[in-house]
Amino acid sequence: MVETDFAARLITTVGRVRQAAAHWRGPLLAAALALFAGGAWLSIRNLGLDIGSLNGRPLVVQALLAPLSLLYAGIGMYLLARSAGVVMPLGRATATSAWATLAEALPLPGGAMVRAGALMTAGTGLAQSSALVLANALLWISLATLGCGLALLGHAVSVAFLLILAGGAGSAVTFGWLLRQAGLALALQSVLHRLSGMALIAVRLHFAFLTLGVVVPLVDTLPFALANIAGSAASIAPAGLGISETLAAAAAGTVKVAPGAAFLAVGLDRLICLSASGLMALATTRLRSAAA
Repeated sequence: MVETDFAARLITTVGRVRQAAAHWRGPLLAAALALFAGGAWLSIRNLGLDIGSLNGRPLVVQALLAPLSLLYAGIGMYLLARSAGVVMPLGRATATSAWATLAEALPLPGGAMVRAGALMTAGTGLAQSSALVLANALLWISLATLGCGLALLGHAVSVAFLLILAGGAGSAVTFGWLLRQAGLALALQSVLHRLSGMALIAVRLHFAFLTLGVVVPLVDTLPFALANIAGSAASIAPAGLGISETLAAAAAGTVKVAPGAAFLAVGLDRLICLSASGLMALATTRLRSAAA
């Protein structure tokens, strides 16, 4: 009962903050898009890139990894539903995740709203579904922070220990909450799913850098994976575009990567994922229309 009351209060508070900040969304959205466009232009200029200088083979690999990323997101939604005590087929979970990714292109937390709404449609309450979505998001960013800190240990970066402490504490708290809510098996599956997601993002970013002609070891892509995830949490820019890339550029020096390359690699990866989600959403819409 205490957890349910807390979730309800949290939902109310978030709603009030969102309403209070509504008149700032337009200017913030325009600023974020300008940041992305301007940062991409400067990065391309500083790196001296053109279409002919891009490596096509890693780009093809990135495109081939897109369906795997969609399936990964679908499994996450499937586990989320199981944690809520409801059943959601993997196909529907994957389609829901694609729509949630597209909803993140709105200047509001659209992805979280889509996921919570899908859980409610499957039979959960507002407080429970919202709390589960929030907990899984916190687990995601906590594990990413922990992974980033561990990766930076090898580069003797002073902030590494702080990231490990924050990420470890956040991961422990959210795991404990999921343990009480869904049981040991599903809590462990959720952690394993998120860890595999970190590995998947690391591989995608590795090939994104290769597309730009830059070789970055898999472990050194983890700071950029954190930037990717943290940017997605922003509700003022389309899928965090501009924000994630700027965070990646700021973190580039910790692993001795050119800021422009980090900016473009994260942007390229996110645009491919958005495109794959759009195709998935379009396909499911046409299938539903044909069935009707």
